[in-house]
Amino acid sequence: MAGVWAAMGQVQASEPSSLYFRCTMTAAQYAEVKAAPPGGAPAFDDWQQWFDSQGMYGPGKVRSEDLRPLVARNLSELVGVSGWGTYSEYDEKAGAWRFALLQFSENYGEMISLLAPLRSVAPYCAADSDSFMLVYSYIWGDGDNAYLTLNGRSQFAKAPTPAQREEADAVLAELLKASEG
Repeated sequence: MAGVWAAMGQVQASEPSSLYFRCTMTAAQYAEVKAAPPGGAPAFDDWQQWFDSQGMYGPGKVRSEDLRPLVARNLSELVGVSGWGTYSEYDEKAGAWRFALLQFSENYGEMISLLAPLRSVAPYCAADSDSFMLVYSYIWGDGDNAYLTLNGRSQFAKAPTPAQREEADAVLAELLKASEG
């Protein structure tokens, strides 16, 4: 995980949430997405609404520095880092890209820095799929931070389905198990 934050210029948080992402797409779309420049936070106008729904400490306002783009030539640079607590795989049989970080962040402003590029993948996700992204406290059990549907467009939603949570839990459990051994 330290490698991902180093690549993003971020500092690792003390009790970070985990991130799980799955997008149903073709292999050609996956290659296109990984080569594309990462999408930026200003492309989405619902960050403050998300902040407002989280009952944060302090002012709870999206700052302009939270919306700055990450320095990367393509999405592959952001999510292509491998190492402890990371998972990224395209499953050709299922036609889905899955990405996970066991330790992501506890800071909502910092979360935007990776959520925005991942949200920009939504147009590539099959419209009739249940593609999604979930940021939640898998390790610490403190609840959900963000749940987004990614079916052709990205939008914050109320909660994942039980099957989606089970899927995220299974991948993160494997990452946690690997980190312990």
